[in-house]
Amino acid sequence: MTFMKDEKNKSKFGRRIKELRVSQSLSQEDLCNRGIGIEPDYLSKIERGKYAPSVILLEKIIRALNVTPNQFFDNQHLMSEEELDSAVIEDYKSFSLKKKRTLYRYIQILKEYN
Repeated sequence: MTFMKDEKNKSKFGRRIKELRVSQSLSQEDLCNRGIGIEPDYLSKIERGKYAPSVILLEKIIRALNVTPNQFFDNQHLMSEEELDSAVIEDYKSFSLKKKRTLYRYIQILKEYN
């Protein structure tokens, strides 16, 4: 599958696996012990974007994480900073003036919590 050969996608899939694993308080060893058929060292390399899992392995990981494929692929929040900046700007441009003002207020609130 060509999408897995793309470095950005390898990294994004790895980050998503780690995010879901950590959110469930699972170690790499715990996840590997759920029958995915790899060692923690190999999972570490997948999570760091060094290796891409095969489609079959990815399916096993998704099942072991007890999430649906839709939940797994809901990873827009894992965009790079550049991709996120671009997406936010494009969305902002399409907002009505009222929505832009509301967003601005939210930004001001977020700045207070820094």
